[in-house]
Amino acid sequence: MPLSPENRKRLLFGMALLPLLLGGALYLYFHNPETARWMPFCVFHRVTGLYCPGCGAARSCYRLLHGDFMGALRANWLLWPMLAVAAGLFFSRRFNRWPGVGQTLFLILLLYWILRNLPFPPFRFLAPQ
Repeated sequence: MPLSPENRKRLLFGMALLPLLLGGALYLYFHNPETARWMPFCVFHRVTGLYCPGCGAARSCYRLLHGDFMGALRANWLLWPMLAVAAGLFFSRRFNRWPGVGQTLFLILLLYWILRNLPFPPFRFLAPQ
């Protein structure tokens, strides 16, 4: 069965992205973001002292690569569910047709951003650890 032009583009994009992801994962496996001096820092956190939704993502990926699943979640609770949703959006045409999916994801991200900066339980546990 021949591929449609849209599916062909997705396949080519995935084939180009896969070596980059694997190379990044291999590099991250050997370089701990908590101790590596060259790792990029979060400008938002450096300027405001608050956590952005992406704070802790590199530590989360590093911990997941080393089999520390709970540590990966504690570093960034929203990263893995959002990656699963992003994969669903990329691979499923039906998922893209849901009305308001972009607005819903934006509101979830905004709510997570606010809640992870509240300094009292249970929200304090959303901050990267």
